[in-house]
Amino acid sequence: MADRLQALRDALAARPGEPVPFDELVAAVWPDEPPMHPRGALRTLVSRLRATDQVITEPTGYRLVPRPPAPCQLPADLPDFVGRKEEITRLELINSPVRAITGLPGVGKTVLAVREAHRLRERFPDGQLYVNLRGYSSGPSMTVEQALARFVKALGGGPDDDYRELLRNRRVLVVLDNATAEVITPLLPNTPGCAALITSRSDLPKFAQVKLGVLNDQEARELLKGMRVDGDTTELIELCARLPLALRIAGANLAGRHLPDYVEELREHRLAALEIEDDDTAVQATFDLSYRKLSPQARRTFDFLGAVPGPDIPRGLVDKAIDELVVANLVQRNDDRFQLHDLLRLYARARATDEDRRAVFDWYVRRADGADAQLGIGFTRVLPPVEHPVPFASRDEAVAWFEAERANLVALAQEHPDAGLVAGVRGHLLLTGHFADLRTIARAALAVERTGQRMAAMRVCLGYLDYRFGEHRSAIRHCEQAIAEFHAAGRQAEESVALNILAGAYHDLGELDRAREHLTAAIDLYIANDLRSHLPGGLGNLGLLELELGRLSSSEDALRRSLALAEEIGDQHRVALGLGNLGTVLAARGKDPEAEEAFLQSLELAQRHGFRPTEMSARVEYAEFLTGVGRLEEARENADRALELAGDDDLFITVDAQLVLAGLNRSLAEFDEVVHRATEAEFRIIEVRALAGKAALLHENGDTEAAKALCDKAIERAEAAGLSYRADLVRELRSGMS
Repeated sequence: MADRLQALRDALAARPGEPVPFDELVAAVWPDEPPMHPRGALRTLVSRLRATDQVITEPTGYRLVPRPPAPCQLPADLPDFVGRKEEITRLELINSPVRAITGLPGVGKTVLAVREAHRLRERFPDGQLYVNLRGYSSGPSMTVEQALARFVKALGGGPDDDYRELLRNRRVLVVLDNATAEVITPLLPNTPGCAALITSRSDLPKFAQVKLGVLNDQEARELLKGMRVDGDTTELIELCARLPLALRIAGANLAGRHLPDYVEELREHRLAALEIEDDDTAVQATFDLSYRKLSPQARRTFDFLGAVPGPDIPRGLVDKAIDELVVANLVQRNDDRFQLHDLLRLYARARATDEDRRAVFDWYVRRADGADAQLGIGFTRVLPPVEHPVPFASRDEAVAWFEAERANLVALAQEHPDAGLVAGVRGHLLLTGHFADLRTIARAALAVERTGQRMAAMRVCLGYLDYRFGEHRSAIRHCEQAIAEFHAAGRQAEESVALNILAGAYHDLGELDRAREHLTAAIDLYIANDLRSHLPGGLGNLGLLELELGRLSSSEDALRRSLALAEEIGDQHRVALGLGNLGTVLAARGKDPEAEEAFLQSLELAQRHGFRPTEMSARVEYAEFLTGVGRLEEARENADRALELAGDDDLFITVDAQLVLAGLNRSLAEFDEVVHRATEAEFRIIEVRALAGKAALLHENGDTEAAKALCDKAIERAEAAGLSYRADLVRELRSGMS
């Protein structure tokens, strides 16, 4: 039976993703003498194969769904790993799917876990997942949601896929590094065939654990020898208490120094350095040894580094003493940026002063405002710039700075929530599509701000982002409160931004009368306040609104006016966005050559300038156009790329791209999923399109009555929302059903 099962899998795998006819499968499994009832015997084998593989029944045969490549997220194994034979043996003897390595900070838990994970790789051929949860980091810890999103993506899933369902029928090893007890359970695989390896400073008695102690004498000697420490190291090992991190720091301090002299200095501080009562005391003592050997300027620089909340430090933020820290192995260099180990960052953080933290904040906020001023995009500032922003010579320089510092800026805005900082980075994060980051920091700032206009500024951010994530009612509340606050303060430019976003939320919901009301008010304010640079956005949104109302000529006219104005003022972002929108309307009017030219120009501009949301939008719209003209492979490439770019940052684009792919895959199940997601997120236009797409497929499959009923539902949904253009398209579809 096992041979026949393997023969079946081989026959299906030979044509992955394609249906293999029943007769071919029977011939492959029973080449000499087929059973009396071959179809029944084949069904029995398929049911067994489904225990380990996803097999789909097709009208003509069976289809094997290929698995994505097995992820391997493990860090590299350390080449100078020493010892730990006893601990490795104990880990091997544990008969449990969850194992933990616990012990002191600096005792080598991560190093051992990575070594063990590499040893186990062959047992888990479907992948090895790894995450540093930063449970003891000075910066923000990784949340369960962030870790799950990372795992789901690595397993080939999307935002709505269940982590444990993706692990079903797979053999995957999950490594949870630097974990705290409260985040572990949701991240465990809890799936037969999978296993987890955890490292934590805290004991984890609910799991089978190995408590890691210090090195023995021989292992300590091997470690120092690998660091090129020559001479009799017996006393040095004793004074360092055989703690791996202490030995590594001592070895770094000995570079170019006389061993007896260093040992003598170490003796003088032995109690303070080596009396390990708890984790913090152990780390403090070992770091003090290295810290005291630095020059005064290097010490001051090291203290200052503790005020940087992000993952690394730019050269421009520190002085030349950073090089001494690199030589001492307290800081690692990566090109022109520097990193601190998590424990070293914690130590430096304790030494940083409020003055240091204010200096870091000011350094970043002044540069963020200076870079924002150079972006040259039509996003109205929702707050005035800070005093004395640092200028940037060019747009390219500003973009490069934002990209290099984005992680630090986001971490800083999480640790020190401030509406001014969020306002400074808003344009870049919107332009590059890092919507999730902007949403996180805007929420944090809104929670602490007490000034009305600063709160309103954060509500403007959240108004746009919430409706992109399918939370339209929250978006509307944010916009309405922001409009009231800005109106009362006489801040008409900012009020117009909130009105435009509010119109977009209502447009998404299909409440077009309200959308037009707020959009008209926004455009009136643009004109009254001579905000000419922002008119392209308002006119572009008006063009899209006219499209849904079925006024295609007016739609094209508004979009061409928007595009001409954007080109005149040199707003490349609005040009790229306007070309994509124009392509959609031209396609709707049957002007296919012009439409394709507009799409291609939009994509070229978006890619050249790094406008990720614009590229995503243009790719989905172009994919829909390509589907309509029968160029299905090109359509698939564009929809897949849009989905990849969207990631976890844009639910609207994700659902829109999935709708295109549902049609290309001719999948009723995928259409149902899109209808569900669009309805739940209140993406009304996508919902109507998905209902129509499913109806068309049902009709092609011969179920005309069900197709007509679905068309009627789509028409009802479109008319209720005032979507005349969509309703007319569905009526045309229904009229062709005999």
